[in-house]
Amino acid sequence: MASSSKKTTTKQTRGTGGTKTGQRKRRTAGKSQPDAARVLVPIFLAAAGIFVFVMQLNATWTGVVGTFLHNMFLGLFGCGFYLFVPLLILGACFFDRDLEHHAVGLKILFAFGLLLFFSAWTHVIVLGEQGLGDLTVQQMYRESIMHPAGGAVGGILASLLLKCGVAGAWIISIVFVLLCSMFYCGTTPVKLIGDLRYLFMRNREARERLAEQTEEQDRENRAARVQEIQQMQAEHLRRKQQRREQRRLEKEERRRGNIDHNIYSDGDVEAEKPQTDDDVTKNDVPSQPQSIQKAEERTVTEQTVPSEAQKEEISPEPLVPTGQSQGWDLNDILGKPHTAVDADKKADEKKISDDRSTQKQNDRLQVNVSDVRAPHTGGTAQDETNTAPKNEPAQDYVFPPMSMLHEEPEQMNLDATVEMQENAEKLVKTLQSFRVNTKILHVSRGPTITRYELAPQAGTRVRAIANLVDDIALSLATTGVRIEAPVPGKAAVGIEVPNKTRETVYIRDLMERDEFRLAKSKLNTCLGMDVAGEPVYLDIAKMPHLLIAGATGMGKSVCINSLIVSMLYKATPEEVKLILIDPKKVELNIYNGIPHLLVPVVSDPKKAAGSLHWAVGEMERRFEQIEDVGVRDIAAYNKITHDDPEKPPMSQIVIIIDELADLMMTAPDEVEESICRLAQKARAAGMHLIIGTQRPSVDVITGLIKANIPSRIAFTVASQVDSRTILDIAGAEKLIGRGDMLYAPVGLTKPLRVQGSFVSEKEIAKITRFLKKNAGEIEYDQNVLELINRAAEMCGNAKTHKGVGGAETAEISGDPKMKEAIDLAVQNGTISTSLLQRKLSLGYGRAAKIIDAMQEKGFVSPPEGQKPRTVLITRAQWEQLQMGGSAEAADHLENVVDRAQENDFSNVQESSTSAVPREKEDLAREDELPWEN
Repeated sequence: MASSSKKTTTKQTRGTGGTKTGQRKRRTAGKSQPDAARVLVPIFLAAAGIFVFVMQLNATWTGVVGTFLHNMFLGLFGCGFYLFVPLLILGACFFDRDLEHHAVGLKILFAFGLLLFFSAWTHVIVLGEQGLGDLTVQQMYRESIMHPAGGAVGGILASLLLKCGVAGAWIISIVFVLLCSMFYCGTTPVKLIGDLRYLFMRNREARERLAEQTEEQDRENRAARVQEIQQMQAEHLRRKQQRREQRRLEKEERRRGNIDHNIYSDGDVEAEKPQTDDDVTKNDVPSQPQSIQKAEERTVTEQTVPSEAQKEEISPEPLVPTGQSQGWDLNDILGKPHTAVDADKKADEKKISDDRSTQKQNDRLQVNVSDVRAPHTGGTAQDETNTAPKNEPAQDYVFPPMSMLHEEPEQMNLDATVEMQENAEKLVKTLQSFRVNTKILHVSRGPTITRYELAPQAGTRVRAIANLVDDIALSLATTGVRIEAPVPGKAAVGIEVPNKTRETVYIRDLMERDEFRLAKSKLNTCLGMDVAGEPVYLDIAKMPHLLIAGATGMGKSVCINSLIVSMLYKATPEEVKLILIDPKKVELNIYNGIPHLLVPVVSDPKKAAGSLHWAVGEMERRFEQIEDVGVRDIAAYNKITHDDPEKPPMSQIVIIIDELADLMMTAPDEVEESICRLAQKARAAGMHLIIGTQRPSVDVITGLIKANIPSRIAFTVASQVDSRTILDIAGAEKLIGRGDMLYAPVGLTKPLRVQGSFVSEKEIAKITRFLKKNAGEIEYDQNVLELINRAAEMCGNAKTHKGVGGAETAEISGDPKMKEAIDLAVQNGTISTSLLQRKLSLGYGRAAKIIDAMQEKGFVSPPEGQKPRTVLITRAQWEQLQMGGSAEAADHLENVVDRAQENDFSNVQESSTSAVPREKEDLAREDELPWEN
């Protein structure tokens, strides 16, 4: 048994070993076959290519077989036969690579396609459409042997392609020949384009490197030249010092010689006069400065006494306005002959008189034209404005001419390319020093700001760039650097840097553009230019209300004037009416008397509150008329009632408040309520608000006002807090002033930086004078004036009759729990926050606000540590106030509050330790306070 088991084991082992040996042999054979193909096939292809090449040169050299193959391939493929050699050679060269990529079959397919379409193309070229219908396949085969064209195969394919026409056959053949050629060579159109682009980029980079090397070489040459010049100057200075020292020594020797001669000479010999320092200086001056001095004296003489031809060529308008001091003139320093001065004075006086006479003639001509247009009785301008006959027909509105606005002066063509390149290099280097790698994508230059758009490297945090604003400003040696990260619509970070040379944006330049002239909206106004130098226009109807805020002197009033002047050039008085509120009495009074005003410029704060109250009533009246017609807004109303004489068209009304802070100090409740109601509803009624203020604080721009005015403009402010009050984001504190603003219209996610347009007071005066002359006499609506005055009186009376604590308890505070809290305080004699929380079920914050309001109105005492507050009024006084507030109770309450305010409550702690009773009856009977005992 044992032996049999051993035999079995031996057999199995041998069998297993035999199986492994067979597998190795098969693997070796499998590996040897591809290796043999890698070696033999390229050799065979190369040999075949050489054989075909010899056969193409002379078929007789290859014998009968070569002649037969030569004729057969010519008959089948025609001229395509000559592609055999390059195809075979390329196949031999790239066979190894094709075998690795398993692309041998595809290469054979592409080679056959190339032969096929090339033969068809040559057949179309040689024969075209002639004779294809008469030739059979055999005839084409024989014809191609005698006269190679496309062969039988190419002729069959050409007959199919020619059904698309000769042009179509050409296009299809060329396209397939190119595609098959590229695919056979192992490339694709995309790869070919990429290779060409790579070659182009390498060539461009080589040219750039060459240019940089050339520039570096030029820079080194310039530096060497500068160093050489400095060395020459230093050598010249050294030689000059040596000559000066030598002259000084010679002078000293001469002086000593004279002294020795005077001392040791016999008799009274007259000493020679020594040279003074002035004489030495005059003698030592070289000849070249003398010639220069003479040339300068000759130039000064020519400038001092100009010739007659030069006098005639002088421009009649002086570059500097008359009356402005421009420092000392060259003639004042060097002296001018009196005759020339007198002649110039006479010429100037004659020119001024001529200009005045011409101006008088122009004014007289304008007056005559206005007389022809609107005849009226004589009198002063004020009488004509205030005493207009009611039956006089309305004058046609004449738009002011564009010539009244200043043209943009011709500025020097300063090349800002160098400045932008230097700043761009500094920005990249500065950021690189903080390990922030960026590259410049685009540079946009505006009137006052240049924005550099940088693309950060992948993985760089945008906040890392935004936090380096102070370091960037230090590197550029400027202020007002602002970073916009990221730029809206771009994968870049914008760094806004002020220009060294700032330009003024004139409003005439904006008005003369088609964007303003062709705009359909009558409330389209000119705002300024953005950082790219593109004009920015503001449509008040789309805002629909606008808040303009900024520090004093930063351009707020100029912006408001630009908006008003734009409306005067765009709309007639029948289309747009203005209500101008100017509490400062100096900003908008220049517009008094223009036909666009609905009422005269309002300066009184009470009348301003009355005007806003009237505007609310006018808004409600308009909504009633719009509702009667069955439309949604004023534009549809005017369109429907265009031909209805009983329903005149409604004009758009723009209410402009120059300074909101004065109104909020005078009548805050009435003004805030009216503004909020107008801002919420007045858009559909065609009424719009433009509110300006130079105090952007929360007590002026309240939360209700800011919530209802979505469009805002922020000029330079003092802090981030003010910027957030206006725009809800920081950034306005980085502006550079003089019209630089952040414009945030409704719908824009980030504010836009704009340089505001400029209009001067002289231009405004010319425009208003022109409008007053051509509009005739202005007659304001007396009903509107009466309603405004009545509303102003109501506002004033409401403020006058209000007591210290307010006559109406419900209006003391906006909290409806105020009355219950005062009842509880009067009942208990003391009040605390915890008591209000328990009795009225209030939260701590609300209860604390109610107690603070009661303290402000004088109902309770100031805090006394942790103890409850003392109530300062009795139940009888509180009931009298609830019934309407008698004079005695009000006077008594005012006296109590006055004494409480005069007392600094320093004895409160002492009185709290004593056992002084504070009964309600004592408070009612005694005039003095308990803690005064």
